[in-house]
Amino acid sequence: MIIDQDEINKLLAEADDAAEVKPPPPKPAAKRARGPLPTEVARLLRIRVPVIVRLASRRTTVQTARKLSQGTIIEFSKRVDDPLDLLINNQKIGEGVAVKSEEHFGLRVTVIESPRKRIQSLGE
Repeated sequence: MIIDQDEINKLLAEADDAAEVKPPPPKPAAKRARGPLPTEVARLLRIRVPVIVRLASRRTTVQTARKLSQGTIIEFSKRVDDPLDLLINNQKIGEGVAVKSEEHFGLRVTVIESPRKRIQSLGE
């Protein structure tokens, strides 16, 4: 499914409208009632996008890439304790640190962009 810029703009407009009208904060014990989402929004929320955690990146020449072989060590300028980049749809939307989750790697998100910026990243 391909999402076009018009659909993204419509979603952003709806998010802006919702942000302008600020209801009073809910009481701690009360649960907020949520109505059904508009069909277009519900459809957009089901779209699957790539989630990437980027350790580091660098550019190299084709000649150097041709010489890569098993055992080659590629050095990056990023330090071991630097945060990792969180990308959605190849757009950076946050940062985090690597964690172990059972026998798998995970990412603990430490910095995240606003919902508006995250939605915009889907159209770029």
